Order: sequence, then C-alpha cells, then structure tokens
Amino acid sequence: MDDNILSASSKLAPVNQIYQNQRIAARLKTIKSHTADKDDTRLHEACAEMESLFLSHLLKEMRATVEKSGFMDGGQAEEIFTSLLDVEISKKLSAAGGIGLSSILLEQLSGKMSEKDDLK
Repeated sequence: MDDNILSASSKLAPVNQIYQNQRIAARLKTIKSHTADKDDTRLHEACAEMESLFLSHLLKEMRATVEKSGFMDGGQAEEIFTSLLDVEISKKLSAAGGIGLSSILLEQLSGKMSEKDDLK
C-alpha cells in the first residue's frame, strides 16, 4: 500500500503544475474583455500569478543545477517538499514586487502603452 502512495505522490507535482497553468490561463481569458482598465484588480492578480508561476519555474530550474551531496536524501518526499517550497517562495517574491514581470504584463494586457514604446 505504501508503494501506491509513493508512486502517486511523485505524480502530484506535475499535475499540480498543470492545474495551476490551466487556472491562470482561464483567468487571463476571462479578463481579456476587461483589459482596457489598468486598475482592474483581477488583471493585477492574474499578472501577479503569472509572475509567480514564472518565478516558480525559475527556482525549479535553478535548484536542478545544484548537485546533491548525498549527505541527506529525502527521496520523493524531499522533491515534493522543495516543489511546494518553490511555489510558496515564488508567491512571496511576486507579492513583494518580484522581478518586474507583473508590471510589464499589466502594461501589455491593459493596452495602454505609449506610442514611443510601440516604436521600439
């Protein structure tokens, strides 16, 4: 029975990521008709979630470049924990201002770019 739980838990992280991607895509689609208003709270939230998702992928890839020493190996439990930790860290980073991706997305989706930005 424990083997079934462990094999199912390794599939949770990708399923969770797919669900999160679909949820963000659905939010962006529903907001599309309201993009003229830059002060729309739903647009702000969707942009922040998109930045959070990007940061989560960034942290995951950065963590993959670090070699494991073998001193402490938590196996699948460690992988699930670090995956969830990366998601939470990325949410906090995005809420604290992030890397500016949210504001760029907000400008793009609101359709209020200046003419000089269009020329670049």
